[in-house]
Amino acid sequence: MTTGFVDASYQAFDECRTRVRTASQEFNVADILKDSKSKTPAERTDPTLFGMLNNVTDLTAQMDATWAAVRAEIESGRLRLAEVERALSDVETNLRTAATASGA
Repeated sequence: MTTGFVDASYQAFDECRTRVRTASQEFNVADILKDSKSKTPAERTDPTLFGMLNNVTDLTAQMDATWAAVRAEIESGRLRLAEVERALSDVETNLRTAATASGA
């Protein structure tokens, strides 16, 4: 679709926005692991899983910290995808405004 000085496909913006929204809604640990044999770990690792190992509490604390960091990174990615969706909407709105202002 030609709109004055700007040539844009609003349908492409809509499709891209829809795909980004879908990806952001599925971007979490459970969905990422759903097709694998791995399960989402518990919030806290039970130290008894390792029997009588020395420093098992430190080990499980580090494991829990690692998974907390992974969850935080995944949530950050989900939020960024949501920002991309909003930005695409803003770009389309600005293009439509420019097209209207140019008389197209």
